[in-house]
Amino acid sequence: MPEPGHAPHAPLVVDVKRNSLDDGPGIRTVAFFKGCPLRCEWCQNPETLSPRAELQRLPERCTECGACVPACPRGLARPAASPQPDGCIACGACVEACLADARRVAGRAWEPAALVETLLRDEPFHRASGGGVTLSGGEPTLFLEWVADLAARLAARGTHVLVETCGEFDGDRFSDLLLPHLRAVYFDLKLDDPEEHRRLTGRDNRRIRENLARLAREAPDRLLPRVPLVPGLTTTPANLEALAATLRALRLPRVALLPYNPLWVAKRRALGLDLPYAHAEWMPSDEVERCAEPFRRAGLEVRT
Repeated sequence: MPEPGHAPHAPLVVDVKRNSLDDGPGIRTVAFFKGCPLRCEWCQNPETLSPRAELQRLPERCTECGACVPACPRGLARPAASPQPDGCIACGACVEACLADARRVAGRAWEPAALVETLLRDEPFHRASGGGVTLSGGEPTLFLEWVADLAARLAARGTHVLVETCGEFDGDRFSDLLLPHLRAVYFDLKLDDPEEHRRLTGRDNRRIRENLARLAREAPDRLLPRVPLVPGLTTTPANLEALAATLRALRLPRVALLPYNPLWVAKRRALGLDLPYAHAEWMPSDEVERCAEPFRRAGLEVRT
């Protein structure tokens, strides 16, 4: 198995999820890469924001036994219910010592060939269901050469390869290196207004919009725009109507809406991060339907 750590030429993978039914058609295996150029206040996978390995602590599992404390080579480990001093390098020593499975290192380096074999353990189920492998994150396009090589290896095995992206990437390199090996691109659109986009994600959406328009020209049949529905932020009527108008102008026929869920909050706390946005409730179906209306009026097929 790969050891915790960070290879400077390669991304880290925070998780490989098998038997997924939510990340593309059929039964899929999903690789979640660490690192993202955006800092969305509601990020569903906060453990993938940083490209570096990180320690996650789970207070609800911690028994306060203290076994982690002497195991730390820097003397920094504390039971999960106590504040963690700065300086942790996520070496994993405290994780090995923990008897309650209350700690984990998020982020492992893989050799491409080993990751391909792991992703294809469920290949019979992929083929039988029309599924495949999804490259997600984080943002896999941060590591275009590495991920393109991985996608090429998977495609050569006949695998349906899909990438989930925030759209903040170099369009030329994406089209040249990665797109030829993809069967589908799931492209997230969050906010139409550039300043609101910058305020809530850390960057404006100029390049995202350019890349969406380019893919609408180059690979419309492989492109599925997706809108994460974040109460009070992306769900305003003005934002939804503006996004619907953008998709209609690009002659894109469909959109997927991603209803808000609050599971990310616990993951962010496990990393010791603050909560710039918090909403504790799942999104009810009638609210999802309200959000779908502007897209239906624009003539788009809406998937929820």
